[in-house]
Amino acid sequence: MNPKVIFAFFLALNMAVPLFGLSCNLVNDWTTSVVHDRKFCTAYFETGAGHASFGGSKAHPKDLTTFRYDFLNEADDCQLQTGIPIMDNSGDTTSIWACVCYESNCNFPFSYEEFVRRGHTLRPSFRPSVMPADDSDSTGHH
Repeated sequence: MNPKVIFAFFLALNMAVPLFGLSCNLVNDWTTSVVHDRKFCTAYFETGAGHASFGGSKAHPKDLTTFRYDFLNEADDCQLQTGIPIMDNSGDTTSIWACVCYESNCNFPFSYEEFVRRGHTLRPSFRPSVMPADDSDSTGHH
């Protein structure tokens, strides 16, 4: 078979894969994997204990009546949800940051501490990890 035809076939196949849905990281207390054919990816960060979980949904987010996310506010990929009942029948509530994103593997799993450092967003932070040296060193050493 002609190498150009093979290349064109694989190129078309790679371009068609995103049409079938997103791939999202699935990380929780029980599993770590990747799920496929999702409409959007999610990340949840519980503020009290600092727990994080990641996943995705096959349903369109606007069709999920229990999903309390303001999709009209597209500037924020993460929104603070307050008064969420804790599932231990205690009647207590907590606050959770609910995040959605629409690109494959956009919900890369990281800690609650990293989420706070990023400014409560899934978007990458481009802050330098090493602080520059202070030029006003009184000893004259560098």
